[in-house]
Amino acid sequence: MKAKKGVAFLSLCSILIVAALSGCSSQTVSSGGETAGGASDAAGVQTASATVTGSTSKEEQFLDETVFPKDKVVDVKITIDEDEFQDMLDNASAEEMKPASVEYNGQKFDNVGIRTKGNLSLRSVVQMSDSDRYSFKISFDEYVNQQLGGISKINLNNNYSDASYMREFLSYELADSMGLPTPKFSYVNVYVNGELWGFYLAVEQIGDAYLERNFGNAYGALYKANGGNGSELNWLETLDSYAGLTLKSESDNGGVLLDMLDELNNGTDYESVLDVEEALKFIALNTVAGNSDSYLSQLKHNYYLYEDDGIFSVLPWDYNMSFGGFGGSGILIDEPTSGALADRPLIAKLLAVDEYKEKYHQIISDMLEGYLSEESFAERTEELKALISDYVKNDPSSFYTYEQYEEGVTQVISFNKTQTESIAKQLDGSSPSSGDGSGSGSMGGFGGMGGMGGMGMGGGNRGGQGQNGAQVGRGGNMGGAAPQGGQGSGNGAAAFDASQNGNVVLAAAAAEGQADAGSPAPATQGGAAEQGSDTAPNAQNGVPAQDDNAVQGGQGGRQMPEGMVPPEGNFGGMAPPEGDFQGGPGGFGGGGMQGGPGGGFGGFGNQTAQPQGSAKEAATAGIAAILLLASAAFIALYKRKRL
Repeated sequence: MKAKKGVAFLSLCSILIVAALSGCSSQTVSSGGETAGGASDAAGVQTASATVTGSTSKEEQFLDETVFPKDKVVDVKITIDEDEFQDMLDNASAEEMKPASVEYNGQKFDNVGIRTKGNLSLRSVVQMSDSDRYSFKISFDEYVNQQLGGISKINLNNNYSDASYMREFLSYELADSMGLPTPKFSYVNVYVNGELWGFYLAVEQIGDAYLERNFGNAYGALYKANGGNGSELNWLETLDSYAGLTLKSESDNGGVLLDMLDELNNGTDYESVLDVEEALKFIALNTVAGNSDSYLSQLKHNYYLYEDDGIFSVLPWDYNMSFGGFGGSGILIDEPTSGALADRPLIAKLLAVDEYKEKYHQIISDMLEGYLSEESFAERTEELKALISDYVKNDPSSFYTYEQYEEGVTQVISFNKTQTESIAKQLDGSSPSSGDGSGSGSMGGFGGMGGMGGMGMGGGNRGGQGQNGAQVGRGGNMGGAAPQGGQGSGNGAAAFDASQNGNVVLAAAAAEGQADAGSPAPATQGGAAEQGSDTAPNAQNGVPAQDDNAVQGGQGGRQMPEGMVPPEGNFGGMAPPEGDFQGGPGGFGGGGMQGGPGGGFGGFGNQTAQPQGSAKEAATAGIAAILLLASAAFIALYKRKRL
C-alpha cells in the first residue's frame, strides 16, 4: 500500500512539474482582462497556454468585440521608457524594436515590442520637421510567447495621405463583404505614457492566427510582394529570381511557388494551383476601389500569397490609397493595369478565359449593387463619420485640419459615385471595358518622391522611364502654384509641385540629375526622364525637357480635390521598385510643401518571419519530455526496489 502511495505521489509531482513548465511557456488572452506574465485582472481570468483559448468561434468573437470592434473606438495605451521612445522617434528609419507595456482595451501586457513601420509613410514623416506621427507595429511575442486573442502582431496605421481617415477601413470592409480573407481592423486612440498620441487604424498583421482563421491551417508557404523582381508574377524559371516575393513562412514547402507560377504563365490549368475565384475577387477589389498602390500598377506590391495544400490564394493588404488616393477615377475593368496588361499575368491570363471574365464581371456587378451602391456607400461613410468625427477633431497629431477631413469624406463619396457609374457603363456595354493592351494608364509611372509629400506620378501613357529602382535626386524648395506641373527630381524620378488651397497637381518627370522643383512648366511640355540607375551618383543639375520631348514625358497632372493631399512637411526622395515605369495621365502629390533631400527607397528588406514562440515552445516541450522520461524511469526503479 505504501509503495502504491509513493508511486502515486511521484507521478503527481511529475505531472505538476510538466504543467508548470507548460504554463510558463505561453499566454493568450481570449476573454477578460489579463496582465501577461502571470497577473490576472480583478475577475481572475487567466489563460495558461496558447492551446487553451477556447473554440475558434469564441476567439473570433473576442477579437470582434474587444480587439477590433467596428462600432466603437478603443484605447491602446503604450507605456515605454521616455529615452527609449525618443530614440525610436529620432531613428525611426531603423525600425528597431523597443520594450514596452501595452494595455489594449483593458487587456494588459508587459514585455511587448514596439517599433516604427511603413515605407512611404515612414520615409515621409522622417522628412517632416513638425511631426513624429509614425505608424507603429506592436509585437506581443517579441520577447515572450504571448498573444492577444491568438494574434501576435498588430499594426497601428497613421492614416498618412488620407484626410478622410476612411479609405483603408472602407476597403477592408468591402473586401470582407466580398468573402475575401481579410485581416481584422478597427479604429483606436493611441496613448503614449499617459498622453493622447493620435487617432489611428489598427490592422491585424497577417500571420498564424489570420491563416488559421481563414484557411484552417498555418503550415503553408507565405510570401509578401515587395515590388521587386518577380512580384508581377511573371515566369523567371528559378525561385532565386523572385526577389520581389519575400518568404514569410518557415518553409517554402518544396518550392510550390514555382509550380504555381509555371502553370500560370505557361499552362492553362489555373485551378490546379490557384484559387481562381479569390484571385478574381482580389483583382475586382483593387480595380473598383481604384487602388493603384497595388499589383495593378508599376508598384506591383501590397499583397500576400498563401499556399494551402498546393493551391495559392492572393491576400489583400494595405489600402490607404484606395477610393481616390491617386486622384481621378476612370479605369478599364478588363484592362485595369497602369502598364501593359501582359505584364500582369494574374490578370491577363485569367481574364483571357471567357468563363472567368464572366465571373469577374458578376463579382463587380455584385459590388456595385451591394456595398458600393450609391445609397449604401454614402450611408456607411456617414455612419463612420458619426463614429470618428470627435476623435478626428481631438487628434493632437493629425496631418490634416478638421475642414480637410470633412472635405476628404465628401471626396471619397464622390469618387465612388463617379467610379461606379463609369464601371456600370462598361458592364452594360455602353462604354469600352478594355483598350489596346497597354493598360488603363490610370496611374503614372512611379519615379519616387521629389521633395513634396506623397507620390508624384509621371504623366502620359508613355511617361518618363526610370529603370531598376533608380535613386531619386534632390528636391528643392517648392514654389507657388503650377497648375500643369513643374520640373522634378532626377534619376528617372517623378516629382511634385505646389498648389493652392490644397489642390494637388502633377509634376512632370525631370531629366536625370538634380532639379529644383516648383518651377512651372507649360501644359504641353512633359519632362523627359533619362533611365535611372541602381545607385545615386552625383548628377548634374537637371533641365526641363524641351517641347519636342513632350511626347515621351508626362502631361500636366489633374488636380486633386481638397482634403486628398498628403500632409504638409518635408519629404525626401524615394526610389521605385525594380522595373520599367511608364506613366498614365494622372497622379498626386502634396501642396505647399518644401522639398527635402532625396533619400532613396532603401529597399524592403528580407525579414524572416519568426514563428510565434516556436523556439521557446520547442525548448519547453523538450524539457517536459525529458522530465517525463526521467520520472517514469525513477518510478519504475522505485517500484522494483519496493517489490
